[in-house]
Amino acid sequence: MRGFVDIAWRNGVVALLLVGGCATADPYLWPPEPGTPTKTVYVSIDVWHAVIGLRREDLVGEVDRHLSLDVEPFQEQGSWSFEEWGYAERACYIEGRQGIMGVLRSLFWPTEGVVEVTRSKDLWAHRTPQPPAELFTLALSYEGFQRLRRYLLRTKESTVLAHIGSSRFYRATRAYHIFHHCYHYAARALREAGLPISPFWAITRAGLAWQLHRIMDGEFSDQRVGTPMASLRIANTKAFDIVGMI
Repeated sequence: MRGFVDIAWRNGVVALLLVGGCATADPYLWPPEPGTPTKTVYVSIDVWHAVIGLRREDLVGEVDRHLSLDVEPFQEQGSWSFEEWGYAERACYIEGRQGIMGVLRSLFWPTEGVVEVTRSKDLWAHRTPQPPAELFTLALSYEGFQRLRRYLLRTKESTVLAHIGSSRFYRATRAYHIFHHCYHYAARALREAGLPISPFWAITRAGLAWQLHRIMDGEFSDQRVGTPMASLRIANTKAFDIVGMI
C-alpha cells in the first residue's frame, strides 16, 4: 500500500508540473500574421522587478478609446513616451514596512497588492536604480495587444492610493504573496496577449527571463516569425528584440 501511495504521489507531482508549467502560444493571437498591423510591448526585468511597458503611439486611437485609463492625474507630467505597469506589495512600497520581517510577510502571508502605473520618457530598464536589467521587445498582434491592456486595467481599482514621483499606485484586485508577485503579474499579462509564457515558472526573476529568452531564441517560432534582429548592451542593460517578419 505504501508503495502505491509513493507512486501516486510522484505521478501527481509530475502531472502538476506538466500541467502547471505548460506554455504554448495562442495561434490566433501570436505570432502576428504577416502583413497585419502590430503593437509593441516591452518587458523590463531588473534585480527585483518586472515591468510591462507600452508605447504612447500604440495607446492612441481605437485601442485607447475602448481602453481608457485615468488620464487626468497624468496631465501634469507633460510629454511622455511610455506607459508602464508593475505590481508590488502595499505595505512595502506605500507604507515602507520592509526589512526581513517584511520579506517574510509579503511572501508567506497574502497581503494587499498595489498596481503601479507610470508614464515616462524612458523605459524602466534604462532608469532602474537596481541594474543590471534586461529589456525584451515583443511584437504583438492588434488583438493580443488589446487583450493585454484589458488585463492590465482589470488588475487595478480606480482609486489612486498614492502619488510617488511620476508613479500612481492603485489598489490591486488580487493579493500579493509568493505565488502572485511582480513576475507572475508580468507573465499573466504576456499570456493574455497569446505569448507562450507560464506564470507557473515565473516564481523568480530567472524563471520569467528564461521563458523570454526561449521566445527570443525562436523555440516557439514558425515561418511567420524571424530570429531576433538585435542583441546589444545599453549601459547596464541587455536589450533583446523579438520582431515578426512582417
